[in-house]
Amino acid sequence: MQQTENGKKKRKINYMLMLFVDSKEGNVRQMGIGATVVESVAVILLAIIILLVLVCFRRGNRIDTLEAEVAASADALSAQETAILTLQEENADLIELREELMDKVTILSDTINQKVEQEEAQEQERAQAHMPVGFPLSSSASLEMSDGENPMVKLNGTVGSSIIAAADGTVVSVATDTGYLHCIRIDHGNGYNSIYRNDGDVMIKEGDDVVKGAILYVIGEDNTELGYQITYDEKYIDPMELINIDG
Repeated sequence: MQQTENGKKKRKINYMLMLFVDSKEGNVRQMGIGATVVESVAVILLAIIILLVLVCFRRGNRIDTLEAEVAASADALSAQETAILTLQEENADLIELREELMDKVTILSDTINQKVEQEEAQEQERAQAHMPVGFPLSSSASLEMSDGENPMVKLNGTVGSSIIAAADGTVVSVATDTGYLHCIRIDHGNGYNSIYRNDGDVMIKEGDDVVKGAILYVIGEDNTELGYQITYDEKYIDPMELINIDG
């Protein structure tokens, strides 16, 4: 028999799996399974165990991945909810700001409209104030139309009353007249000129700005008559077309 370096003989280890089977009759039988079968079974069991371990490991990783994805989804959802709440708050602020701006616009529009209406009313008043529709005497008077090429109204006032401007305007001339001592011409700035002919003392001078009712002459015993004319675009028109007798 061949010896190893240690002087000992190698011995082959054989495995035997013994099974004892109890039959229904109470007889016990002994069954033996060889080492090769046992080893094969052990290998198969080990492979199954390893496979189960790998499966469990992979499932564990998959579970961790899913849990991480769920957590990420939850974080994303929370971020989206936060963003939505922020946008809703910003939208509410914008709506409130828009309403405030609309109120301010409405107030500003009303103010502008009122201002425009006031300016239009003032402009109408100014335009009306420059229309020579006023009665050119401060008192009642008799009147007659003068015969001549250019229409003229002759008014006879009472002593102590005044000859007055029929509208707002500027005195453009104070001249000596052929039929009367003095002739005053007022330009009303709208194409109309009013002309006042009288023998009394002139109470204004050329270049003066006058308003409706401004005194041009004071009527005395010697200057009760007024020769009154109106021109439009330098053409004479009938003064009675404009004179407001009640004014």
